[in-house]
Amino acid sequence: MASISSLTTVHKVIDDLFFEHQRALLHFDFEKALHLLAAQESTLLSQMADEESILLPVYEERGEFPDAGAPKLYYDDHKKMRSYIELFKQSTSKIATEADIDRALLNLLDREAFYLRLCSHHDRRESEYLYPILDTILSESEKSELLGRVALRGETR
Repeated sequence: MASISSLTTVHKVIDDLFFEHQRALLHFDFEKALHLLAAQESTLLSQMADEESILLPVYEERGEFPDAGAPKLYYDDHKKMRSYIELFKQSTSKIATEADIDRALLNLLDREAFYLRLCSHHDRRESEYLYPILDTILSESEKSELLGRVALRGETR
């Protein structure tokens, strides 16, 4: 039986890559941190693209959702998340040249903590509204067809 909710497994991949990025930051391995951030970004952007081009249009058209699950919230979160990742790439790439590396690192980690709260809230909204509602309104063949078009299901590229 096909399940749109199974797509939440990619969140663990994204979270694990970001955790490894932060671990590299803590070890002052900024090149590795930047590489891991790029891998996380690639996976995240692919997942967002799938949601925006495949899942959300169907959800908007056919779903009955509460205000807390409104499609605009997903798009807005994605925009904010993309913006944060750009900021983190810039900060990580120049952190080694900062006069006070410790202060710069703590500032970056503070921003990343806020980003992680945003991601957690976003993932919870997907798990409570987007994916279950799609599972409810779609037939088995529709679910299979949509899942066949989704690039990521928890595997990395």
